[in-house]
Amino acid sequence: MTDVAVIGLGAVGRIHAKNLLVHETAQLSAVCDPRPMATSEFSETDTLVFSNVEDLLDTGPEAVIISSSTATHGDIVGQCVEAGIPFLCEKPLAQDIETAARIVASAESKGLVAATALNRRFDSQYTAIRNAAVNGEIGQCELYCFTSRSTSPPTVEFSRTSGGLFAEKGSHFFDLARWMSGAEPVELSAMGSVMIDPGFVEIGEVDTAVIAMRMDNGALCRFDFSWRTAYGQDERIEVHGENGLLTSHQAHVGTDVMSDGRMEKSAHVLATWQERFAPTYKRELDAFLGFLASGKPHPVLATLSDGLRAQRIGEAAKTSAKGGAVIKLNS
Repeated sequence: MTDVAVIGLGAVGRIHAKNLLVHETAQLSAVCDPRPMATSEFSETDTLVFSNVEDLLDTGPEAVIISSSTATHGDIVGQCVEAGIPFLCEKPLAQDIETAARIVASAESKGLVAATALNRRFDSQYTAIRNAAVNGEIGQCELYCFTSRSTSPPTVEFSRTSGGLFAEKGSHFFDLARWMSGAEPVELSAMGSVMIDPGFVEIGEVDTAVIAMRMDNGALCRFDFSWRTAYGQDERIEVHGENGLLTSHQAHVGTDVMSDGRMEKSAHVLATWQERFAPTYKRELDAFLGFLASGKPHPVLATLSDGLRAQRIGEAAKTSAKGGAVIKLNS
């Protein structure tokens, strides 16, 4: 059994920890979170519980999953790289681009087994769309459309250090655009508004946004993001090509009601992100453990460089939204 520790027990960290508790080839060796309430549910298991990262790393786990707050990533990842401990880190690797770039360079120079957690790659629909696109099933792909609207917005306090809409949400889809198209972005333009919570104005963030991006093969990408829906996690991808269309679908929770045979009224909501993407975390964990065991990168698992590229695109989108300029991107 491979000993894996989890650092940070927020919503995503708990998903990782619980998946490890029932995994067939790995076990949850330790968890770390400064909040006693967060670690209390693991106190009756064989899992070691820590409030301090250094103490956890001193136990010598075979690998760690980093899902703590964004502001802590750079320091924790840096410690893992220095100690030679393999890791899977939720995006971003660090709060600023410069630190993230140094981490990537250092980890790669050491040949360390490490990856960025961009779990959307492991959604079965998204994988099928990507494979169909790159295999030419609809001919030349010309337009990629990404929609993501969350069930409910994060707090302003959380958004203050998480990177905001473009980084926290957008990085998943900027990464998918690169992965699905097999191309690199060359320029983008973004617009953002505060439509949900006036508090976002105070921290210089937006809660609603549209981004247009051009890839180096000429394909165009369109992203529309919102932190709020009244009907569950609304997330869709559409790829338009010369010979057809690839599109994802969403399962409803509840019942459709037909009114006078013409208008459809919905008595349902869409699944939450936790419900919809639960399988992706398990597949991502298996991919990381396979990488750890073999030393061979998994073809779907996002590299550290993939995470860094998504972060750069997010920063460019934020800059564009603030100044209204078209931003040129270096691949």
